[in-house]
Amino acid sequence: MLGRLFKKDIGFFDLFNHHAAATYEGARVLTQLLDEYPKADAHQERLEELEQHCDAITHQTVDLLHKTFITPLDRDEIVRLISRLDDIMDAIHYTAKRINIYEIPFTPQYLKEMGKVLLHSVEKTKDAVEIIKGFNHTEEMRHIAGEIHKLENEGDVLLASGLSQLFRDSAADPLAVIKLKEILETVELAIDRCEDAINIIEGLYLEHS
Repeated sequence: MLGRLFKKDIGFFDLFNHHAAATYEGARVLTQLLDEYPKADAHQERLEELEQHCDAITHQTVDLLHKTFITPLDRDEIVRLISRLDDIMDAIHYTAKRINIYEIPFTPQYLKEMGKVLLHSVEKTKDAVEIIKGFNHTEEMRHIAGEIHKLENEGDVLLASGLSQLFRDSAADPLAVIKLKEILETVELAIDRCEDAINIIEGLYLEHS
């Protein structure tokens, strides 16, 4: 995968799109992991690959900045966007790692629902990244931003209700509470990072369109 990408003469917008697509794949694999856990070894391995791939894209973006005199966006804008996209993938990867390390007995339904909200949020983020170049899709971008903000609110509601159920169901098992609380909050963090990314994209549109 990396070899095919890095042999190309590739620009910043291409790198954004490659990262967003790989992050969406990561979110999709995470939802499969949550649905099929504990039979999830293949999904864990795939997420390791995707996280490394996204890290490599982020590093290539920074390397390209050092080699490029005139950039299509301000340098700090490029760094902020690719870093925020990488934060989403990092949170997805961290979630999978913690599920594996903590060896939780099962994935509760409220965690699976949070995973689905994350998947939709990452999909919308990918859609927004695809229309950055040229800044010719203001209304579509605003619609996508609205959807992501709604999903972030939905994630907040699910987090609150999930924690409430967790505290009720596992009151006699404080260790289970600690483990699942961290996993839930990390999924919510990934959803929040999607909102951060769309806020950056909205700012780019205001600055450049």
